[in-house]
Amino acid sequence: MRNSVTIAVATIVAFAAFAAPAMAVPASPELKAAAAICFGKTTGTWTQMIAACTNVLNAKVSPSAKAGALYNRGSAYAHSGDNTKALADFNDALKVTPKFARAFEARASIYIGQNKFDLAIADLSKAISLEPNSSVAFNNRAMAYFGKKDAKSAIADFTKAIELDPKDPTSYAARGGAYILLGDKPRALADLDKSLEMNPNQPIALFSRGVLFVNKGEKEKARADFEAVLKLTPDSKAAKDQLAALDKPGK
Repeated sequence: MRNSVTIAVATIVAFAAFAAPAMAVPASPELKAAAAICFGKTTGTWTQMIAACTNVLNAKVSPSAKAGALYNRGSAYAHSGDNTKALADFNDALKVTPKFARAFEARASIYIGQNKFDLAIADLSKAISLEPNSSVAFNNRAMAYFGKKDAKSAIADFTKAIELDPKDPTSYAARGGAYILLGDKPRALADLDKSLEMNPNQPIALFSRGVLFVNKGEKEKARADFEAVLKLTPDSKAAKDQLAALDKPGK
């Protein structure tokens, strides 16, 4: 039986706090403390960031500060699992600042999670037009193309992301997945090897390479990769199933 590889579509979005210029926050101590948390000058939990950014948004602040607070609150909502509120904040941030590249990137990540790949591609194309050297935008647009099973477009964007940030192992792992989708096993294996050379602790890359080894008949190498996956993610049913298949008589 031929083995297949399921590659997770995982966006690479930097949800770090956006430090908005010209904050114009009034000088009350309470609002200063809220602004410090909202704009990442003071460390806080995601719940604290949501509350802090809400306080900033309820004050009279500059448009840039409002857009930044909306972006940061949306990021906190996304990290907290509330994508509905996150999407609303990213939409509002773009109404305030229509050329906010990171807001386009962040909104696209929500769309990818909802399998709205065309909307994601449109947003990421806008982000790239605003910031053409954003490896994150190219990487995430590649993920959206991958979601549409457009391997060639995904590979082109992953390649550009690698050119912009050659030290990112996730780009190599993801491009390896796109090469698997395209049916180019040698290039897939080369990318997965490169990715794991840079960071050996990537379950998806290890699993994908393990399946490629199974298809090449290199069962011991495959076993080593699946066992490595289980060390990193002990509940991985996919890795357990692959190991069980290798242990079947005649396999």
